[in-house]
Amino acid sequence: MLDNPYPLGGFSGFEVGLSAEFIDIRDITHLGCAIGSAGCRNTSATDESEWRYSRITIGKGLFKDFDLFVHFMPSLAGVRISDFGADLRWSFYQAAFLPINMALVTYFDHLNFRDEFTNQNLGADVIVGVNVENFSLYFGGGYIQSDGTFVGVDGNGNCNGTCTVDPATIPANAHSVTERLNATHTVVGLNMEYSNLFAAAEVDRYQDAVYSLKLGLRF
Repeated sequence: MLDNPYPLGGFSGFEVGLSAEFIDIRDITHLGCAIGSAGCRNTSATDESEWRYSRITIGKGLFKDFDLFVHFMPSLAGVRISDFGADLRWSFYQAAFLPINMALVTYFDHLNFRDEFTNQNLGADVIVGVNVENFSLYFGGGYIQSDGTFVGVDGNGNCNGTCTVDPATIPANAHSVTERLNATHTVVGLNMEYSNLFAAAEVDRYQDAVYSLKLGLRF
């Protein structure tokens, strides 16, 4: 979420921010086709342990306690990666005498990595937030469904340098392999504000952890 857990404030609420996400990829760097096999693009083992990328997020209060957020990855020269998605947040409970807020967040995201791998996520989280002056802490969890599609072979059964899976594992008359993962998700984060500026930090836990930072303006 990387945000103040309280709603933006109806039609007048608006925010824009830039986030950076850090994903541990040590467990997946050994996957893929065998080095040296026919049609395999891998020529050596990678020593990468982390993947970093940025997102721009725009949020708008819709009405009452509903907020809509859209996000996308900035276009960078020479980088064939795209990512976009949206979140809908409903703050369904605000305590009358305590600074506690509960919200339901539903979201989707679509990632395309060099036209070799695409991924779609659908999920929902329940978030509990505590606000004290210009500081807020939030935590929660939910459920996520992720569909990853790995590019296989062309219409003639050839890789042409784009295979990300072993051609022998691709079903007959298919050009790709899609895998679905259903999993639980937990999150904890904090948000600090100064005037219209805010900074947020978050840890999301799936099978592995994802660390995120965000700077933005909120009106």
